[in-house]
Amino acid sequence: MSERTKRQHVVPRFYLRHFTQPDGELWTHDCVTGSVRKTTPEKTAYETNIYTPMGEDGARIELIEDTLAKIESQAATIYPDLLAFRVLDPVAKLDFAAFLATMFARSPAQLRQFAQTMGQMALWGGRHSMEREFREKEERGDVSAADRAIQKILLNNEMFTMDVDRRVGLLAFQQAETMMHLMAQMNWSYEISERQQLVTSDNPVFWVKGRGPPLPPGYGFGLGNPFAVIPFPLGPGVILRLDWRREGAWKKFKLERQRAKLANQYQAKHKERLLFFRDNEQGLSALAMKYKAPVHQINLGIPSPNIDVVRKL
Repeated sequence: MSERTKRQHVVPRFYLRHFTQPDGELWTHDCVTGSVRKTTPEKTAYETNIYTPMGEDGARIELIEDTLAKIESQAATIYPDLLAFRVLDPVAKLDFAAFLATMFARSPAQLRQFAQTMGQMALWGGRHSMEREFREKEERGDVSAADRAIQKILLNNEMFTMDVDRRVGLLAFQQAETMMHLMAQMNWSYEISERQQLVTSDNPVFWVKGRGPPLPPGYGFGLGNPFAVIPFPLGPGVILRLDWRREGAWKKFKLERQRAKLANQYQAKHKERLLFFRDNEQGLSALAMKYKAPVHQINLGIPSPNIDVVRKL
């Protein structure tokens, strides 16, 4: 049996190789340290055991990591067809949609956001239970000064914070199958940039609003929305675009420089920490630092205390 992989890449190595220079290296910008370094795909964008949580018996659970490896292997065989701007058959399209869906779920940004959301839900459930118990005591006339003090703290979001184990965020993978089928139903096309290099990030799969009327306040915007667009960079010169426009399926479109810059801006906004590019440009490092704050795509709309996602409680 081969030795298990402890160094697990949050961005697949085969994917990053499509952004490298002839010497096999690319540039990684880290917005936490504000540094940029030239390195290989093998030596960037990885964490130890990020996808292999510890089971109750003390052994690592390898299911997610093993599944990701299989999906990556299949996607790697399809990639040359995409770079050649070919039309994928339905099976290959579904296989690559599986890769895109797991790319979304596996990113540190999604793991953090799902863990925060689970923390919020657990907190609200606990608050509801304690609030009900407090009201029952009030009705009986049994409320003490300590009960009132605890109630005051419980309802004040500024008085405490909550830590959540990031492993809870692995629940994000539960949505991958649904997303895979949605993505496979969308229309895929190519956007080609000749004058502006395209970047990618440690959270490269997301969707944005491509067109249509403004959304009303508080209105959710899901992948099934008719105006949703996924702009997935395949390399420094081409984006695989997923949308719901029937007329654009598998066509090639020229990506003007201004729109290519907008695509890079989207990557910088949605990253968790790292931005990747083939050729070092000061403007790309500046763009990464401009959007230094971690992305927040999930908003349940209810105020809560600050929830910190930690690697280990």
